Amino acid sequence: MMLESLFGASTTAAVIAITLVAGLTHGTIGLGFPLISTPLVALLIDVKTAVLLTVLPNIAVNLISILRGGNWRASIGRHWPVAVCVVAGTWIGSRLLIAAPAAPLQLLLAAMILVYLQQHRLERLDWSWIARAPLAAGAGFGLVGGILSGAVNVAAPPLIIYFMTLQLDPIAMTQVLNLCFLAGKSTQAASLGLSQAGSAQVLAASLPLTGIAVVAVLLGMRVQSNLLPATYRKVLRGTLWVMAFFLIAQVLARTFGDVSPQRITWRA
Repeated sequence: MMLESLFGASTTAAVIAITLVAGLTHGTIGLGFPLISTPLVALLIDVKTAVLLTVLPNIAVNLISILRGGNWRASIGRHWPVAVCVVAGTWIGSRLLIAAPAAPLQLLLAAMILVYLQQHRLERLDWSWIARAPLAAGAGFGLVGGILSGAVNVAAPPLIIYFMTLQLDPIAMTQVLNLCFLAGKSTQAASLGLSQAGSAQVLAASLPLTGIAVVAVLLGMRVQSNLLPATYRKVLRGTLWVMAFFLIAQVLARTFGDVSPQRITWRA
């Protein structure tokens, strides 16, 4: 297996396990594959290689989630401009990933999530303006989500905030979120592929992971079909809490830890 020849048997086994867990989670709640897969794989190899290794599985998972359920007019047909803004933001964020540290963006994202989750404690904070100006809000949240996707590989939180405020049902939210993720991942793959020597080798090695991710996400979708909308929203809020604390912990670990990720040698 090309994956094993690049990273070794133990790292390959860990990457496969991470892919399974990420796929099951994504199928259950409609998102989460990049949030779980990329940071955990980045603990084993360098972050840019981790992004490349997970980008094709991400794209496959997104396509399956978009095609599920039909009735695309209520989701993709209405909210596709957000995905266009995600593309623009991802291109900017990918440049930041190459040239700048990710920690400040990760902390800003975590702060944004915590403010949203604690809005009931902040009397003057009113998110209803999103519903009153959905086009402008969609452009702004899409751009921010794209920048974060390209720079730290986490686009979900600002997009979840936007679509939860609009009160989309679970299937519609899954479809449009994954359209945004697909647009962002494709842009990120193109940007990094053009700038990183040896990227084709890593992308080819990720093909078996893509098949594993597809099987896992289909299993997770069976679980989601049994969730009530109210339960689904509670799960999303819980996911946001986990995201926020995970981002903060990751920054602290990299700042104060003494862990040096294994790196592969890039060859043209």
